[in-house]
Amino acid sequence: MNQAHPNLGALPLIALRAFEAAARLGSFRDGAAEVGLTPSAVSHHVRGLEAMLGVVLFERRHRAVVPTETGRDLAAALGAGFATIAAAYAAARAPRGRLLVSAAPNFAGRWLLRAVAPLRAEGIELVVEGTASLVDVAGGACDVAIRLAPRPPPRLAAHRLATSPVVLVGAPARLGGRASLEPAEIAAGPLLGLSVRPGFWAEALHALGAPAGIGAQVRFDSFDAALQAAEAGHGFAFAPEMVVADRLASGALAVVHPRRLGHRTAWSYWFLTRQDSADRPAVRRLRDCLAAMLAEPPTG
Repeated sequence: MNQAHPNLGALPLIALRAFEAAARLGSFRDGAAEVGLTPSAVSHHVRGLEAMLGVVLFERRHRAVVPTETGRDLAAALGAGFATIAAAYAAARAPRGRLLVSAAPNFAGRWLLRAVAPLRAEGIELVVEGTASLVDVAGGACDVAIRLAPRPPPRLAAHRLATSPVVLVGAPARLGGRASLEPAEIAAGPLLGLSVRPGFWAEALHALGAPAGIGAQVRFDSFDAALQAAEAGHGFAFAPEMVVADRLASGALAVVHPRRLGHRTAWSYWFLTRQDSADRPAVRRLRDCLAAMLAEPPTG
């Protein structure tokens, strides 16, 4: 059977909080600043406590106050109690919930899965769907979607996690031992593109100064598929540099032209939710966690 704590309602909590802060900081002024009172109010509360307890809690000196032995014991016990209360309060307000998150396999494997364990420890359960297919976020198909695009889709709450210039890549063997290829050599293809950006290669090669006319194009529905074809030596692909950083570091792919394409061709990772979900604590926590991960310097 639950029982009320005896005399809990009679405790002078404001006075105890003021006393503990002053004892810990050695100053009525500093203690007052911490608890949001004036120094005279803290002094008044401490004198009231001393009167109620029938003991002296502080030695008053010229520029400081020093707890007596009784004051030190009381302050230590109060400090431990307030710390327990603060921890319980933080745990109660921590973001909790279950989030269904849709992301391309590349992003899910490289970043999203790293967030599963730490967020679970905070009470947030992530259900990750690694798919290149677009999902209906607005219709409730998922709580959060991570998408790589030059700009976010309309009617969704969108937060830019990271932006990267685009690099042109191919199998290292296509370079023939050279540091890079001429634009005309790249234009000869085959060119591996994306169905969502059919005009990319024409724009990119024009920016590089390649002669008019480009070779055969093969379009894929995801960066992963195009990059796998490039790794196998079937042509040249393009991708945001942060997407291919691991492949470049391992030597599976090589940059075939030194120019990084930015401005109109830069792509961003977008954190997408419904407008009415953007401020959910669990959603904000996931967003902050991923933003911190993508801000880390590349490794390898």
